Amino acid sequence: MFEKLINNFTLLTSFLFFGNMARTRFLKGRLDHKLNLFISGVALGLFGLLLIHFAFPINSLVVADFRQLAIIVSVYLGGAVSGFWTMLIIAIYRLIFLHGLSSASIFGALNAVVTFLVAVWLLPSQRKFKLSKGVLVLALSLVTSLATFYFTLHGNIVAVLIPFSLLFTLAGMFTYYLLRYLRRSDDLLRMMKEAAHRDFLTGLHNPRAFKAFFDSKVEASYSEPDVFSLLVIDIDHFKQVNDTYGHSAGDAVLSQLANVLRDTFHPGDYIARKGGEEFVVIVDDCGVDKVWQAAEKLRRNVENQIFVLPEGESICVTISIGASVYPDIDQEQLFEKADQALYAAKEAGRNQVCLISN
Repeated sequence: MFEKLINNFTLLTSFLFFGNMARTRFLKGRLDHKLNLFISGVALGLFGLLLIHFAFPINSLVVADFRQLAIIVSVYLGGAVSGFWTMLIIAIYRLIFLHGLSSASIFGALNAVVTFLVAVWLLPSQRKFKLSKGVLVLALSLVTSLATFYFTLHGNIVAVLIPFSLLFTLAGMFTYYLLRYLRRSDDLLRMMKEAAHRDFLTGLHNPRAFKAFFDSKVEASYSEPDVFSLLVIDIDHFKQVNDTYGHSAGDAVLSQLANVLRDTFHPGDYIARKGGEEFVVIVDDCGVDKVWQAAEKLRRNVENQIFVLPEGESICVTISIGASVYPDIDQEQLFEKADQALYAAKEAGRNQVCLISN
C-alpha cells in the first residue's frame, strides 16, 4: 500500500510540475484559447486514468484512487470547459471500459460528474482559489466518494471511512499547496521578465525590449503587409533643466512626459525610452497621411503640459519629433531617417515635427 501511495504522490508532483511548465511555456499564448482548454482537459483526463490504474488498497476488498483531484485541478486551471473534458474522459472510462457496465461503474461515473459540478461551483477562477475554498471542495468531493463506497459496499464503509478520508485529505492538501507554489513561481517569473523589459524610471519599455518588438513587427510585415510610423522624440534644452533644478527635477520631467506619451497614444502603440531624454514610439496603422497629425498632437500635449518638480516649482518643456514611415522607408533605414528628421527639427528651431519620406 505504501509503495502505491508513494507512486501516487510522485505522479501528482511530476505531472503538475511538468504539465505546468508545458502549459505556460509551450501552449499558453501560442494556441487558440479554446483549443488550449481542450488540450488541458484531455491531458488531465488521461492523468485521471493514470491515477485510476495506480489505485491503492484500503483493505483486502477495497481499492481507491485520487481521480477526483485530476478533475479539480482541471477546473482550477481551465475552468468549466477544461474540467468538462477531464470529467467526461474519466466518467466514460469508469462507466464502460474499466470493469464493464455495473452498479459500481455507474456510481463511479456519477462521482466524477458530482466532483466536476462541485469544483465549477466553488472554483470560479484561479485567482480565487483560497485555502477555505480548497478545503470545501475537497470535503464535498470526499463526501461524494464516501457515498459511492456506501452504495457499492451496501453500507459497510466503517473500515474504509477513516483511512480513505485521511489519505484523500492529505493528497488534496498536497495538491493545493503544490498548485499555489507553481502559481506564485509563475507570477514571480512573469514579474521578473516584465521588469527586465521596463525602464525603471518611466515604466516604459527599455531599448532592448523595443528592439525586439521592432524586429518582430518588421518580420511579421513580410507575410502580412503592415503600415506603421516611427517617432523619435527628444526633450528640448533638457540639460538646462538638470543644471537649473537638479537631476531629481529632470527625473520628474521624464516620468511625467512618459505619462503624456501614454495618454496621447493608443494602447496598441509601442512606447519606449531610448535613453537619456530621448523616447521612441511605434504608431500602429499610421502612414504618411496620418503620422504628421499624430506627432503634432503629441507636441501640443507636451507644450501645454505643466510639469511639477519635486520642490513644488512648475515648468513647461517642449519636444522635437522626427518621424519616418514603414514601408515607405526600408526597415534598415527607418531609425536613421527618423534620427535625421529629429536633427532637422532641432536645427529648424526645436518644438516642431519633421517627417522624412521617399
